[in-house]
Amino acid sequence: MTEPQHALIYLTGATLSYAGTALVPVALSFAVLDTGHGANGLGLVLAAQSLPTIILLLLGGVAGDRWSRRSIMIGADLLRAGAQTILAACLIYGHGPLALMVLVSAIVGAGNAFFQPASGGFLAEIVATEQLGRMNGLLRTGNALAMVVGPAIGGIVVAAIGPGWGIAVDAGSYIASAACLMLIRPPAKAPPPAPKGRSIRGELGEAVQAIRQTRWLCMLLVQYGALNMLAAAPFNVIAPALLSRISAGAGAWGTLLSGIGVGAVLGAAACARRQPRRLLLGVEVAASMLSVPMFLLAFHAPLPVVVVGGVAFGIGAAMLSVLTITAIQREIARSMLSRTMAMVQLANTGLNPVGYILAGPVMGLLGAPASLGLSGLCIVASVAFLLSQPEIRRFELRAS
Repeated sequence: MTEPQHALIYLTGATLSYAGTALVPVALSFAVLDTGHGANGLGLVLAAQSLPTIILLLLGGVAGDRWSRRSIMIGADLLRAGAQTILAACLIYGHGPLALMVLVSAIVGAGNAFFQPASGGFLAEIVATEQLGRMNGLLRTGNALAMVVGPAIGGIVVAAIGPGWGIAVDAGSYIASAACLMLIRPPAKAPPPAPKGRSIRGELGEAVQAIRQTRWLCMLLVQYGALNMLAAAPFNVIAPALLSRISAGAGAWGTLLSGIGVGAVLGAAACARRQPRRLLLGVEVAASMLSVPMFLLAFHAPLPVVVVGGVAFGIGAAMLSVLTITAIQREIARSMLSRTMAMVQLANTGLNPVGYILAGPVMGLLGAPASLGLSGLCIVASVAFLLSQPEIRRFELRAS
């Protein structure tokens, strides 16, 4: 099987998985609420999925560099499919205890922790180096489209035949993803598994040392963690609170999120077509676009203008993701890709809970507009600092 065929099969499986996952927020929310567990129960179920992912992510990175990434991804898909199938069957037949929902969410979160780091390294095994950027762009496009269309389809499925069937669709999407992965045979260029004699702690230490020596990546990880805590997480709390006071509440927030989704599709599609050779300059330009809706909301711009800012946010977020992943896949040793991807993912999500917790007190102290303006300034300041660093300005991809 040729590399383009491998890539097409992988893209098909990933897109089907994205589509199934996009239904889950609607289906799971109504599954919890319809069975009488209320908002507290929903919060517990959502936390049960995110916490195992954060806790196990580094372990998943070590596993992805030590053993077959393809086997890990298939195992994670089948684990998540089995858990969601059990939950779907219980809901369809009228039994949805909260403890089962929490357990299933935790299993799905654990599966995510192993699948995500392995997937970034596996893609570098099956796709030619010069095609990695295009493939990452296509994957992000499929993900963004699923996030735009999936919730609407999920709402229709839940309203028509119940939340259990929405969960069943997600289970089926994991099976489809696993089936596609089983068809792929990585070519001979795939590196052998890492030696098994080293401890998990030792392998993580090796990855940390490699990142510290790769100064541009170290700076990006610090920037990601800071921006997620100081800007992205507060935006998701403060922006809807502000819109509820000055506009049409939930409808305005939903419209802004739709604009972000459309922007994500546009940004990912642009990356699939062409990428700059100086990827890290592109990363920082993309990062600066995240501040646009924050400043617009801070200065009380009309909703249509804010939505345009949301489109800019989505374009920036998609480009930031694609360009960063491509740079890592092309510049970091393949034997360390899964651990590196795990650390990037941890930087992206690990400090989000802190940002969510701090958002309310900061908004109470400064007010919503000033808080969003401060978040925007944090983004601009971080971009300005990184652009002042020669490792960022002069970075160019090595010839493949």
